[in-house]
Amino acid sequence: PRILISIDLEELHLQTGKGRALSLEERLQMSRKELENIITLLDRYQVRATFFVTAAWAQADPELLRQVSRKHEVAAYGCMEKKVLEQVIGRRIYGCRMPVGIRPDYGVLKAVGYLYHSGGQRLRPMTIEGGMYEIYAGRIRSLWRTKLFLGRQGVVSLRFSVHEFLGTAFPLRVGKVLEYLQRKGQFMPHIEWLQEQLSDE
Repeated sequence: PRILISIDLEELHLQTGKGRALSLEERLQMSRKELENIITLLDRYQVRATFFVTAAWAQADPELLRQVSRKHEVAAYGCMEKKVLEQVIGRRIYGCRMPVGIRPDYGVLKAVGYLYHSGGQRLRPMTIEGGMYEIYAGRIRSLWRTKLFLGRQGVVSLRFSVHEFLGTAFPLRVGKVLEYLQRKGQFMPHIEWLQEQLSDE
């Protein structure tokens, strides 16, 4: 099977223990640290993934994002991020993911120039919605659930967010899942998988 791993790379919305909201720079600094941990984990299991990135993140650390883009696909986290991301990494952005709770307007996304949107989990890995490709992505679960529900599918599409790496339990779970999936299939970014599907039609 083809295995699609995607990561939401956004500035964290956190507060201190005293209820003070963290500044944008503090939130970005925390997510940079977690990104380094994620990259180490992806490298360990030879994962080529798709990072859905906000414009604020790209502008705050453009060189780090360019490093990520050398191995992984960069896509937009939000509708209007495309132009900023393309300027930062110097190549076309094909995909978009709307933040949780915001329903995608496929007509607008298509007009902006996106080829696909990647949202919540459905039974089929891909459909066409409003003239755009919709690639579904489920949350990373425990290893036994991965084996039970995902091990025999033709494509496995999973997502997580940089802020989920703040604890210790979730990174361990992701590592076990990636180690299992590495033995079962081939990791690839969303756009490569989509191009493979279109070439087969």
